[in-house]
Amino acid sequence: MSTSLRSPPSRSSAASPRPKFDADLLKAYMKKLLVSSLQGRVWPEVREKENVKLWMREIGERVKERMLEIQPRGL
Repeated sequence: MSTSLRSPPSRSSAASPRPKFDADLLKAYMKKLLVSSLQGRVWPEVREKENVKLWMREIGERVKERMLEIQPRGL
C-alpha cells in the first residue's frame, strides 16, 4: 500500500503575470545616449584608458536609471 505525496496544484495561472519590460523603449534611449555621449570624442591612447572607464560608467548609470523609469523595481 503506497500513498503518493504530491504538492498542491500550482496557482500561477490565477496570479497576474509580470508586466513585460519594454526593451524597444530602452534600445531607442541607448542609441541616442551613445551618440550624444561618444560623438566627437577621441579614443584615447592606451595610457589614457581611465577616460574610457569613466565614459562607460556614466553610460551604464544612465541606462540603469532609464530602466527604472521604464519599469520601477521590476513591478
